[in-house]
Amino acid sequence: MKCPYCTSEISDAALACPHCAHDLYLLKPLLERIAALEAQLKERDGAAAPAGAVAETDAGVAGEAPAQAEQSGAARPGDWILLWGTPLALLLAAHGLITVVYDLNNLYLRLVSLFIPLPFGFLLMLRGRHAFGASLFAAFCMALLAVLGMSGLTALVDQTPLLPQNMREWREFVEYAASVGLSYVTGMVLGEMLRHRIESTRDQAVRSLALKLARMITSGQKNAEKVEAMAKKLNDLGGSLTAAATTAASVYMGMQGVIGGKG
Repeated sequence: MKCPYCTSEISDAALACPHCAHDLYLLKPLLERIAALEAQLKERDGAAAPAGAVAETDAGVAGEAPAQAEQSGAARPGDWILLWGTPLALLLAAHGLITVVYDLNNLYLRLVSLFIPLPFGFLLMLRGRHAFGASLFAAFCMALLAVLGMSGLTALVDQTPLLPQNMREWREFVEYAASVGLSYVTGMVLGEMLRHRIESTRDQAVRSLALKLARMITSGQKNAEKVEAMAKKLNDLGGSLTAAATTAASVYMGMQGVIGGKG
């Protein structure tokens, strides 16, 4: 290994540098941690190797397969049932109770439809890394199925056509489905932001020590830290703005049909 102070080659077992006499007792665990993190990054970069070959060379890697599958963005079957099927069922149940059983104002249904999908999108991204594009597509498919199911229930009870019959009805149909989908997307954005924050906090101590070590052995670290801090602020701001935008769009789409209908 190299001494972090004078960059001289020294023994891996040395507790002090024989050249500059600096104590290495406190720095050695940090250096080992950094080396372990680098090894993990190399393993992720080499994840393209066949799973069977990896299992034959190292039996312990087999236990990491679920985690790698989760990081690849593929949603587990349980996620589909719990995080897409449940809000779909709740939306249909809310429609049945509000419009069929109690015959309440349609405004109540629009408000409930804004709140039901949001926590499920939040949980989806909080539970693990999922491909955002695929999850976005699934969210709007769920919203479309929910609105179709509501239309089908109304058609069954009131003996009306299943699908909209004119441009105004089609516009309300699309706006309602969009509001449900955007509510789910808002939850996804918030869940992704919180997951990143948790992961960032989890490794905060290691990063802090790594920065201190880098400050000792590299130059220009202050500028690097400023750039890193600015990038983090911009990333947090971007996530917050995205969540605010999707929330506003969801509310607008959900209320548009009610407000437009009154006009």
